[in-house]
Amino acid sequence: MNHQQTEEGLIGISVRDTVVRMTETITSGQGRQIVKVVRGSVRYPMELTSLEKSDFAKVLSDDINRLYEMAGMRTTRAAISLDSDMVLIKKIPLDANLEGEELREHIHWEVSQYVINPIDHFNIGYQTLNVGTNSEYERAMVLVLIRKQVVESIKELFAGTSMQLRAIDVDIFSAQRVIETTYNFEAEKKVALVDIRKKNVQLSILYNDYYLSQEVGYPIDEDGTFSTENGEHLARIISKELRRVILDNKLGKSIEDMHEILLYGDAVDDVVIETLSSAHAINIRKVNPFEKITIIATPEEQEVTDHPEAYVTSVGVAIKGL
Repeated sequence: MNHQQTEEGLIGISVRDTVVRMTETITSGQGRQIVKVVRGSVRYPMELTSLEKSDFAKVLSDDINRLYEMAGMRTTRAAISLDSDMVLIKKIPLDANLEGEELREHIHWEVSQYVINPIDHFNIGYQTLNVGTNSEYERAMVLVLIRKQVVESIKELFAGTSMQLRAIDVDIFSAQRVIETTYNFEAEKKVALVDIRKKNVQLSILYNDYYLSQEVGYPIDEDGTFSTENGEHLARIISKELRRVILDNKLGKSIEDMHEILLYGDAVDDVVIETLSSAHAINIRKVNPFEKITIIATPEEQEVTDHPEAYVTSVGVAIKGL
């Protein structure tokens, strides 16, 4: 690999609990390719409570940079995807005539309805959506708020590595990006995405410019825990909550009104898929983020081959902007 290629690359980083995954991508004459995919561990989870630790940035910087160097990565540009728990995401209706200064004032007013702290404590991102002529409004907006303290901590983290921070993403957007790139669903198809985590399930819907995301906590057992290893129980939770999301948001009358259900994350297993498939007459499968984007070399991590769905977020942020 020459330096011209590495300058066109990006490393996507995701940290969930204490597991860090990194995907190195490049763009060349052969298109977009994945150079390396690696997995490691960090001593602190990437969550808001960890930011209170005085050595948070130093510890994660050391852990992430060690993995970067051990993997022999050469691309220096990097982007990191944050857990949705670390940001505030809201979808709001938007008057079609709002533009310029009026739009900015409206955004600030909307933000003030959701946060207690002063608005200048947050970085605000937004994307306008077309919601169709059946709506009272012709447009909607997805607002993303991230505390400036979080951004500064991430910048401090990367300052101690051999990489340059180029972007901060959010896990749900990273996942949707790679899924749209991989499967090219028609815009009118309703596709349910299920991110199965150790602490909860995140449901989202791909459908035109429609945006929906909802987290569902697990019921706690008598011993105060919930095991995602009980695949049948987990599948029943997903079915119940997905059906409720579909009905509450008028997306259909049943799960069968979805075109497909795609599962990804750290706790997907065959029992979950088999149980869901036996209960619902639609296609249900794991996401494989490597289906369309070629991995140049055979991955050293067996998990990449056995559980590609665990790398959806790191691949999704790695292709951001490429």
